[in-house]
Amino acid sequence: MDNLLQPVLQSYPNYNVKKCECPSYIEIYTKSKKEIVLVYDNLKNKPLTNTINKTDNKVTEELELTGSPLKLDLSLHTVFDDTLVSDEPQLWNKEEALHQPIGVEKVREIANLYGQSLASVSEEDAVPMWILTNPSDDGKPLLLTVQSDSHHFTRGIVSYQGSAALDDVDVVNLIEEYAEQEKINTEMINVLIDCKFLISGISYGCHSTDELLNAPQTGLTELHCEWPEKRLQTPFISCKVHLEQEVIVGHLMSPCNAIWKSVSALHNINQMLVDMTAAGYSTVELDRAIVRNIIPGAKRVNNSKRLNNLLNETETYAYTSEFPAGGCLCVTEDTTTLKQCMGTMNSNGSSNDFTYKLWDILRDCETAEEVITLLLQALKFISSGKIRPFIDANNKTYLSKLVLKLSRGHSQATKVLKNLKTSPPQALSLVAQVGAEKTMWEYTKIMSLLEHSYYIAGIWTAESRSHESIEQINQTIQDMTMGGDFTLNPFDTFNGGEHSIRLDCESFCAEDANELTVDDFASLKKHGLVDKKDVNEVPLIADEIDISPWKNLFMKFAQVHVCLEHLYRAETCLRADFASLKPIASRLLEHYVSEKSPIRTVGQLMCDPIQKISMPIANNIVQDHLKKPAFWYRVELIRKEAAKDMGIKRDSKMVYVLSQQPVFPPSVWQNLEPSVEDAAEITTMGEELKYHITKYTYLSNEVVSEITL
Repeated sequence: MDNLLQPVLQSYPNYNVKKCECPSYIEIYTKSKKEIVLVYDNLKNKPLTNTINKTDNKVTEELELTGSPLKLDLSLHTVFDDTLVSDEPQLWNKEEALHQPIGVEKVREIANLYGQSLASVSEEDAVPMWILTNPSDDGKPLLLTVQSDSHHFTRGIVSYQGSAALDDVDVVNLIEEYAEQEKINTEMINVLIDCKFLISGISYGCHSTDELLNAPQTGLTELHCEWPEKRLQTPFISCKVHLEQEVIVGHLMSPCNAIWKSVSALHNINQMLVDMTAAGYSTVELDRAIVRNIIPGAKRVNNSKRLNNLLNETETYAYTSEFPAGGCLCVTEDTTTLKQCMGTMNSNGSSNDFTYKLWDILRDCETAEEVITLLLQALKFISSGKIRPFIDANNKTYLSKLVLKLSRGHSQATKVLKNLKTSPPQALSLVAQVGAEKTMWEYTKIMSLLEHSYYIAGIWTAESRSHESIEQINQTIQDMTMGGDFTLNPFDTFNGGEHSIRLDCESFCAEDANELTVDDFASLKKHGLVDKKDVNEVPLIADEIDISPWKNLFMKFAQVHVCLEHLYRAETCLRADFASLKPIASRLLEHYVSEKSPIRTVGQLMCDPIQKISMPIANNIVQDHLKKPAFWYRVELIRKEAAKDMGIKRDSKMVYVLSQQPVFPPSVWQNLEPSVEDAAEITTMGEELKYHITKYTYLSNEVVSEITL
């Protein structure tokens, strides 16, 4: 391939000639992201990217003064770099703003030179070349392409056709024009029309993680529709509809962070425990070991104050606790939306269990040292016997047992606290075990609003029936219930496991009739009737907690969380109810929670927070959206197979793109008449919406290499 490009590189050293995936302004015509050779001129005036680095300190100071930059962060960067994407939807990517067009005469020279190199290359080895062209030349060309090989002479051109209202564009006329060009009947032409509706948000592409998590928009929701009818108006009953969506995992404005904070903290703690196991805990600097990832603009919290408030609150209702059926605060019989569920979880948490509330505080600690310090502070206060914290009866973690024992005046309290202080791995694993169980419980409750709890519970176990589809499992349940009411408890098999969870019974604090109460213990101790060590007391905590299953469990958390982010955004943007979201949930779970899932670790999402999905969706869910004007329309005309030997004997294609916004970046579009500013104004004349029209013509003739005499 390099040999093919060598003549072009030598003859035109001042131009950018590179192999890459199709940029957006080519993909919209070809529907392909295959590798191409792209040629464009360098931007004459270099962007102010260096200025950003020089002013980083100044920007940081301004952010500290102005507080949370949820809406401000990207806007500040655009002051220094006009290549950043604006908050308005657009068809070109930020990187493409650097692509400068080349005059048409030079473009033809480059295409001819590359075409000569392709003349001896097989079709499989030939890589198409696309050249960005200055549209100020005659015919207003935007792109020129050469895709020839040893047996085909293949070329194409994209040109600007002006602007028009949608009703003024007659698809039948476009078909007749193409038929006349190819000298065939209109019946010999296949027509495919598709369009895209922008429902909400924009795509930020390749920004840094900090910029993405602070971006003004939390993602992108679009509908892609296609139909064979010969009209531009969307047939919203018969067209095929795909939901195309981006989410930014961990975005500061996402309510799903109520649970994502647990997942990211568990990931960081688990990594510490792995490092401690491998090299000894002394190799990990606790005061620098990050638990909560610091995001610029995120709200700083006083965790010590939060812990004191929790202890005081627990002291108020020492022996009683208000709790709902199943122990869950955020999902009740009145829960009708994910927004309502996540809002409640953000404001009130998900449970009244003391250790769960404690985890919500500890996961927000910045360092491992802060986690251990606050944990010991809480346990020391509990061991004083002043409070009797509420523990859900189904909470089987070691920390919950420890809290119950210490609150009843266990004689080994001082020793336990001392051991935890000198054994960071044990303290961190105690905390992480609670976080893992709580997170698993929360995902199960939330996702069970949209998918049967039997399937959701199976995700967390290695024995889950992964070979069966969600539909098969639901059918099995339907067959078992014979269509009647039937409650299947999916957690019966988990009772003896380390990650034991059950949701279908009421929470309560089990009392041992033979156990001393706090008052009894204090009275006996006062009169010297309690030994310093009771030989009958069981050990408070295990010597070691097995963390080996956590790696796979946390991967499942990451996979399910991406589903939750997509579902929340779909609910909000499409205004969909639970009935409409259930088929979407099934498709998301089948895609993300599988052996072929693109999500393999929590760290992957922390480094690359943008996640995209494209899936078919029922038209009735989005019918109201389909009645509006689309962001762009595309009309593709191509010869049928039966027309191969009719008219002009060649392969050909014609593609029209009608778009509300320019397909090409300003460096190209500004060369058109009218100017960019004028073009923006003429897109709406009165109440009539105008569309920019560009046309791609593709032609391919067979080359006869030998002439038979």
